[in-house]
Amino acid sequence: MNTASRPEPSEGGGPRIAVFTHDAYGVGHVRRCLHIVQGLAAREPEAAMLLVTGSPALELLRTLPPNADYVKIPTIVTSGTQGTRPPVLPLGLAELSLLRRQVIRETVLSFAPDVFLVDNFPLGSRLELLPTLKELRRIGTRVALGLRDIADPPDKVRRDWARAGIYEVLDRYYDRILIYGVPEVLDAGEAYALSARVAAKIRYCGYVTAASASNGARDQVRAELGVRGPLLLATVGGGGDGFPLLEAVLRAVPLVPDLTALVVTGEFMSAVERDRLATLAGTRRDVLLRHYLRDLPTYMAAADVVVSMSGYNTTAEILATGCPAVVVPRTWRSGEHAKRERRAGSDAEQLVRAKALADAGVVDLLNADGLSPETLAQRITAALSQPRRSPNGTLNLRGQETVVRHLLDLARPRER
Repeated sequence: MNTASRPEPSEGGGPRIAVFTHDAYGVGHVRRCLHIVQGLAAREPEAAMLLVTGSPALELLRTLPPNADYVKIPTIVTSGTQGTRPPVLPLGLAELSLLRRQVIRETVLSFAPDVFLVDNFPLGSRLELLPTLKELRRIGTRVALGLRDIADPPDKVRRDWARAGIYEVLDRYYDRILIYGVPEVLDAGEAYALSARVAAKIRYCGYVTAASASNGARDQVRAELGVRGPLLLATVGGGGDGFPLLEAVLRAVPLVPDLTALVVTGEFMSAVERDRLATLAGTRRDVLLRHYLRDLPTYMAAADVVVSMSGYNTTAEILATGCPAVVVPRTWRSGEHAKRERRAGSDAEQLVRAKALADAGVVDLLNADGLSPETLAQRITAALSQPRRSPNGTLNLRGQETVVRHLLDLARPRER
């Protein structure tokens, strides 16, 4: 049994910061955590940072800075009629959950961080973080919860948190709640019915995203792609649920004169769906089909219009680059989502975010029930006539630096 205590100072004298993301589906959570780790590395080069994740997106994990490493715990996914399940290891869910719980606990306690940041799910999957949180409270580690601007539809959050005992966990084990958004989009304290004591822990940080690309990088990307006319970037995040939108994009492209489309399927789109898109694209010179792009924000900065769903990371990158965008919130079921058991309100997070950003005038919202090649082509054409927005004129985009500041503040020794 690990009997952790406060660690000796790191060799370079910097703080120890552990970050946890359970990643049961897609790449959004781990990408956001990587942005934060990269910001910490830039601000505090002597810090020692450890990312504990269930994400299978190893390509992303290779982008960690030199003073950071990761521990990969066994992956689980939320899929199929079985709900949460192990996609790789031939173990039962109960056995795999116990394994994850033990690996998380031993890893984090052995590292003995000054600060432990948990992404979006206060107890991880199936209460797996509870033993770790109890021990960290005992040894004096400060613990922060990072929540995206809209964790889930508020009624679902309240229901799930009440059932799982999250309200008590936030009160007892968390020192700070960092909202990766702004109160103008959602007032978390009110929406999630937090007590005054827990709401006092909230800090709104703004949107977390990578640094914007330079004009030189924009020109380099366009030269690399051989694009002279208008460029559309179509992206669907990890891709497991993005086929319907990309199919509509490929059918819309020929309807917009001189348009070239860079279409990114994502790492988790099925081979069958990727093949269907490749067949639809054929040998057309106006479509560039890619499985994965390492530096998506740079390509977004090079584009004249973006078509996407409205997941957190993509919309944050749209805000940061100022690129005109047509967003289609996911309310359909495709790929892994088509297999998942339907849960009331489970798709509403993207719709709430898209409506808020459309009301702020920074995106064009196209509801999925109105999605057709013809309508999409009209929206793309309209977006191409819009000027590029200045990122400074939109919602707070200083999330990365603000989160870093809060974490380093938590890492400072407390007065006795």
